[in-house]
Amino acid sequence: MFNKLFAPYLTLDAHIDAFQETKRGLTDKIITDPTLNKAAHEYIDAQTQFAKMLSHNFTDIAKYSMDSIANKWFPQKEEVQAKASASKKARAF
Repeated sequence: MFNKLFAPYLTLDAHIDAFQETKRGLTDKIITDPTLNKAAHEYIDAQTQFAKMLSHNFTDIAKYSMDSIANKWFPQKEEVQAKASASKKARAF
């Protein structure tokens, strides 16, 4: 139950969205001119897209790196069995 309800709030995207919403709220209170406010919101939207792109890239690189390390340190059973059966075949000749 806990994971299904609160896990989405623990992601990088949730933190980025929360921070950017705070910036939008402050912008609405500080900048009263509609044209400047619209430009500020567009700038914040661009920052949000950039931050999410960086976080997704980091997450993808981290997943790939950890999967590569895990496969080197702890090979899958299928790979071990394939290597064992290949070595048995080699001995038969």
